[in-house]
Amino acid sequence: MTNNTFDTASTSVDSVIVETAIGVDTVFKGSITTNKPIRIDGHYEGDITSDNLIIVSETGFFSGDMKCRELQIQGKGEGSVMCTDLMQFSSTGSFRGNIATKDIILVKGSQIDGKIDMENMR
Repeated sequence: MTNNTFDTASTSVDSVIVETAIGVDTVFKGSITTNKPIRIDGHYEGDITSDNLIIVSETGFFSGDMKCRELQIQGKGEGSVMCTDLMQFSSTGSFRGNIATKDIILVKGSQIDGKIDMENMR
């Protein structure tokens, strides 16, 4: 059983109502623009713009450009991410690429290979 709740004061994955989900056995290529939360359990390639939370679960993978308010990574990602509020990683989360975020939470075991810019987000 996977524990989907982070040990921080931010929103837990279990308490979020997600209207857009990419399922475990789904491969999606394209672009999404929404103001609702998104959950990626499968494979996503493309651009995502959301004024809300994006969750990449342990089984999830994304590749592309992402702009959002908050990003929780339990799975894997690569590309370019801009979070206006918070980017947080669980112990299984990994990312390769460029990150611009106001705040970031890294848990022991998480991995980042790339550049993190927090100065221009404050």
